[in-house]
Order: sequence, then structure tokens, then C-alpha cells
Amino acid sequence: MSISIKHTLHFIDSPDGFLADIAVPNTMLLIDENVKELHGKYFEKYNSITIPSGENQKKMEVVESIIDKLLDAGIDRNGTIIGVGGGVVTDLTGFVSSIYLRGVNFGFFPTTLLAMCDASIGGKNGINFGAYKNMIGTITQPNFIAFYPPFLNTLSDREFNSGMAEVIKHAVINGGALQKFLQENTRSEIQENPEKLKELCQLATEVKVNVVEQDEKESGLRKKLNLGHTIGHAIESTSDFTHGECVAIGMVLAAKIAVSRRLAKVDLMRDIIAYCNAYNLPTHTPLEPKVLMEKIVKDKKRRSSEIDFIMPYAFGDVRVFTLEIDELEHHLKELAHE
Repeated sequence: MSISIKHTLHFIDSPDGFLADIAVPNTMLLIDENVKELHGKYFEKYNSITIPSGENQKKMEVVESIIDKLLDAGIDRNGTIIGVGGGVVTDLTGFVSSIYLRGVNFGFFPTTLLAMCDASIGGKNGINFGAYKNMIGTITQPNFIAFYPPFLNTLSDREFNSGMAEVIKHAVINGGALQKFLQENTRSEIQENPEKLKELCQLATEVKVNVVEQDEKESGLRKKLNLGHTIGHAIESTSDFTHGECVAIGMVLAAKIAVSRRLAKVDLMRDIIAYCNAYNLPTHTPLEPKVLMEKIVKDKKRRSSEIDFIMPYAFGDVRVFTLEIDELEHHLKELAHE
């Protein structure tokens, strides 16, 4: 069954102006501590819970703490919870909102490139379980997502690059206008031109929205958005790489496997590596195949001895492939010796 989420997306000129229009008396903001320091002036009129930065906040103890504070503040079923921050905050906000009082309204102000172009869109809300990414969660769509591209001006180079990994992933999946945009614009041209930065976000957002609207529950088409993530999540759980850096490595390895199986031309792999190099993204895993496989066998996409693995055949042609776990391990061992 298809859904419509385009109407929930808003590119805005003023965060405080947008908030004034949609906030209800019992609104609570969940705001990243760094975002509060940098952009708190837009949100100081509203009750808020400050979330420390870092992936380690995506755990049940933090969820319970947030719910305690929501109860103390008297947030009821007519309330609205708003996440202000990157992917960690949007994940937490969506998850808490979908279980608190069996569900309350919620929305996002994503403040990182990764959150704007990927994490805030699609309704996936989750927390980690130990070292395993997003093992507990829901699919519940936000009531709104408000994009304010000037937030991106305060990102570090590494944070910006991390977000670009998901943008590159969307370009591989869809090809088209987003791939053309990346071909025609350098990093400095994008970062230094507000209109180009906004266009980048709009194009990347459009790719994900079009996929999710056709397959909200990830029964088929939406699985393609996991390109780079099976290996990427395994690396992320055992390294200091950012999410985007891990996705970049996962994409490159997926392309190499596709080439080795003669499903893709070597030019595809080289182009993906070139895009990653342009944004200083890593393309080699520091982990041994055995370590990767220990994490991959716990992946939520695994079914018995098989796992869904996303293969890029060409730009605009990405397919869901079923691999035996042993077969994937064989490919990783081969690549480790290159």
C-alpha cells in the first residue's frame, strides 16, 4: 500500500516562525546539546529536554529517562514532541513518540546533512540493542519535517562528508538528476552557495521520499535504501567511524562484490570510489572478515542462512540480492586479500 509523505516536508525560512505556527501548549523539544549551544535562540521559548551527543544515546535507558521527563512535564496525548538535531535525536524522538501513551504527534528539525537527506525521512525510528544497530524500533511517520539548510553551515567537515555518503548512496540508487548534480558541482561550490546546498537536499530528499511512498514497510523496493548498510552497520558497531563513513565503505565493498560476480562493470566501482574520495570518505574496511561476519549474522535482515544484500548494477539500477551467509563471508575474504 502506498502512502503520501511529501506534504509533511517543509523547506522553511525561519525555524522560530514555523514553530510558532505549529506548536501546541504542551509541546516538548528533544534537542541535541551541541545544537542547543549553536542554535538555541530559535527554540528557547519552548520546553525542552537536552540530549547528549553521540550514538550511545540510542538505548532503552535514555528512552526511559525521556519518558519520565515527559510525564513530569504533563505532556498528554494531545501533545507534540519535536526532535531537533541529527539522526540520533530524530531516531529517539520518533521511537519515544510512537510508544509514549501509545502514540503522540511528533516532528523533526533535522540539523545535519545526514539527517536532512536520509535519517529524518521515512518513519523508521529505532534504538540500538547492545552493539547491534536499530534492533528495536517502529515505522511511524512524523507529522512534519522542517528543513532549514542554514543549520548545515555549522557542521564540521567530517559531519558534512558523513552526510554526503547517504547522498552518494541515493545517487547510485536513482541516478538521474542527483547524479548529474554531483557530477556538475564540487564540494566547495555546494557548501559556499546556499541555493546549491538547498538543491542538493531537495534532490536527495526526493529520492528517498519516492521510494518510501511506494514501500513504507520495506517489503521490497525500500530495501534498496540499505545499500552499503549491511556491511556498514557491522563496521559501525566495532569502530570509531561515523555512520556515513561506514555506509561509504559498505557501498564500495558492495560494488566490488557486484563486479566480482560480473553483475556490474568496473567503471561503476571506480565512480563510487571517486565520489567517496571527493568527500574524504573511507573506502576500505579496517576490520577482518571474521569480525565483520560476527556482526552481520546478527543483522535484522538475515533469514536463517541467508541475508538480503543490496547490489549496485549501475547508477539507477540497484537490486536486492539474496546471499548465503557463507557466500558473503567468502566474498569478504577475497576482498581482504586484494
